[in-house]
Amino acid sequence: MACGRHAVARLHCKKFYIFIVLYAAWSLGLILFRGEPFSDNRQIGYTLLIAVFAFAGSGMALIRDPLRAYVLGARVGVIIATITALYLAVTAGGRIGIGGNQAVFAFVVGVSAISAAIPLRHAWRYLPNGPHWLVLGLAAVLASETRAVIVVLPIFAAVEIIFFLKRFSIRQQGSVYAALAVALAALIVVGPVGDVISKRFSGMIEYYDTGDSKQWEDKISADIREVLWTSASKIIAQHPFAGVGSYSKMNDVRAEAGDKAEMLAGFRHVHNTVLDELLNDGIVGLIFMTGAFLSIFIYLWRTADSWAMRRALIYFAVISSSYGMLHNPLLHEVTISSTMFFLAALNAAASRRVMAARRAGLKTCIFGKKSIA
Repeated sequence: MACGRHAVARLHCKKFYIFIVLYAAWSLGLILFRGEPFSDNRQIGYTLLIAVFAFAGSGMALIRDPLRAYVLGARVGVIIATITALYLAVTAGGRIGIGGNQAVFAFVVGVSAISAAIPLRHAWRYLPNGPHWLVLGLAAVLASETRAVIVVLPIFAAVEIIFFLKRFSIRQQGSVYAALAVALAALIVVGPVGDVISKRFSGMIEYYDTGDSKQWEDKISADIREVLWTSASKIIAQHPFAGVGSYSKMNDVRAEAGDKAEMLAGFRHVHNTVLDELLNDGIVGLIFMTGAFLSIFIYLWRTADSWAMRRALIYFAVISSSYGMLHNPLLHEVTISSTMFFLAALNAAASRRVMAARRAGLKTCIFGKKSIA
């Protein structure tokens, strides 16, 4: 599509495509140079997924209104995810995830909730605009008990609720805020929210405050990450330019960990996006990847048609950063798809606005008084 409909594709963010192609060429080139085997080498698949899905926006040019289709789909997805998560939480218990991976489920639902909260003109009455999509997404994410997403999604919901309620009178706003405060207090005190917060956060806070780790149920997770990150940093210092490659990096990390290597058994990456990329492709790969996402963010920010769209971009950047600090959205096929399709939908919508502006004789495309934010 990018080659066949170049008149449309060239209105997309060109720098994003250039950096992605450079990243893919560098990453795959290093794999060939190192002579890494193709079998069981997940980095090959992940790199190809990133490179292919980066051009998904060009394919969306076939859709009459790609952003509308994407947002409505996200709203349906949030509803299904919330119902499924709550059902499994009640019937099966435990943390809810995709294929047993709770963090992946939380990230995908978080991105879907952010996407669903993007306002549409003439939204379908059964899938209306509003901040409730973030609240529904938060309910599903709580069932996963994933800290990296739980800490940011309530902030996004609160901000969107404030903007949404501005259309009402001060008295009406006060009544709604009071009702929300009571409902939140009830969920924390007598509902499941308090249990999740206590289990995932209270013990950790108490440990850093008093040094007592008895109340921190999953402290082993923090200990493992400390060993992963410390060992990875030492290896990166020895191989800063091109890294050591994804195929052998965990063997090197375990060797560097010494007597703590047993803690790292079964781990395929170091659960930090920056460290993983430096291990895989070195500083050059990190520069290409950073350049790609920074360029698409700037392009989408400049071509956004509302502040609501810009807030969605900020939310996406924050949740990706928060998740990337403890996990890696670029080392799982589901999170890669979620990330790239979010950017693709907004990229396709931006290109349509740029094209419409040029047809109207405008040199630039910026949002103005007709914004629905």
